[in-house]
Amino acid sequence: MKRNYLVAVLAGSFLMLSSLQSCVHESLETEVANVQSDPLAFIKSEYMRGKDMVAGKQIEWDKARTYNADDDRIMLVTVPIKNNGKNVIEELTFRIDNNKVSGHLWKFESANGFTASDYNLTAHEIIAKMSGKVSYVALEGSMRYEKPIVRGKFIDEVAKSGSGPMGSPSCKPCHGEIDEVVIPSPGGGGPTNPFPDPPTIPIPPIVIPPPTSNNNDPCSKIKGQKGKADYNQKINDLKNKTGQKKETGYSQKANGEYTYHDNATTNSDSNSLTLPNNSDIEGYMHTHVDDFSVVNSEGVEVSRTGIKMFSPADIGYFMGMVSNAQAGGRPLTNPYAVMVTSSGMYQIRFTGSAAQIKTFTEAQINGFKGDYLKSMTKSKNLESSLLKFLKEKMGIEGVNLYRMQQIGKTTEVKLGNDGKTKETDCP
Repeated sequence: MKRNYLVAVLAGSFLMLSSLQSCVHESLETEVANVQSDPLAFIKSEYMRGKDMVAGKQIEWDKARTYNADDDRIMLVTVPIKNNGKNVIEELTFRIDNNKVSGHLWKFESANGFTASDYNLTAHEIIAKMSGKVSYVALEGSMRYEKPIVRGKFIDEVAKSGSGPMGSPSCKPCHGEIDEVVIPSPGGGGPTNPFPDPPTIPIPPIVIPPPTSNNNDPCSKIKGQKGKADYNQKINDLKNKTGQKKETGYSQKANGEYTYHDNATTNSDSNSLTLPNNSDIEGYMHTHVDDFSVVNSEGVEVSRTGIKMFSPADIGYFMGMVSNAQAGGRPLTNPYAVMVTSSGMYQIRFTGSAAQIKTFTEAQINGFKGDYLKSMTKSKNLESSLLKFLKEKMGIEGVNLYRMQQIGKTTEVKLGNDGKTKETDCP
């Protein structure tokens, strides 16, 4: 009985502290109208966008569970994370309160290991039988906490106000009354941890200080690039090669190493640079050359007019880099692609969630060429046409376009809900 109460205190303490922390630091919630009409879809496609702390984790969305509180405005969602280790269980939990969403990453680390059946237990049941530690990270804001546990008890806390099951009077102030509604799925259930209402008695946590700064947003990353001599040297080199008849470029590994490429192949309808198929490639920059004239096989001079915007092949390679970053546990905002022309430069970055990563086969990329040429050759706004093509033809969400000046401002260009481009200058 006392053990159950102690378990109840954990969730309550974290929630109260999150409530207090949100008063003195940045907001830990995202407010969106009508999120409760399809909470799981919103969480996957919108809320998780840019949450790099879960990059590389195998989130089992098909095993999600929802909980409805007595108050219809409150909904709780729990999603397990697949983990092959025997000593770790992880899960994501989300609280939707009057269209305000807050998300959290929980990690249970057992000194003695877990059994296969433990992965189907609730968080309270997991904690009650383990020795080790439980950590908690807010997906928004900067809160990080850690609690040591010995045989189901917190070594730094002692229950002081009674004991009993979750439904008992002594535990209701922390847990409230919540009925479980399971989303059916072939994969079955997983560990769950519904968020209770905020408790009335806060319990001080052990605080793990967060990093003092966050430079993971695309604007900060592009600003950092523009301040590096080796990056600018590569850009200047490519700007001097836009008058050639073949594309040239550089690839960059995750360790920062650059490699030059000038192996483009040309024919009557393409000019394509071949880039390495390595999982540690994290970025590339390349030229789209100026228009030029050639004499065809019939002895007639024809003009080769290129599209000064990213091609489906460029996008496909970029999305492959994003997928590799996820598999390697690297931030999803790290991969980049740069296009250099004599009339300007652009860069693309991924700003979506892990659930929005989409990769393509060579046959699929080739299948986009006809629609791409039709859309772009008649376009009066290549930026808008590209973003619409990504969304409507390639089914890609979460890729933003950045118009760059080598010395000067960078402008983020993205597609609004009305189908029109929205521009924002990077700070």
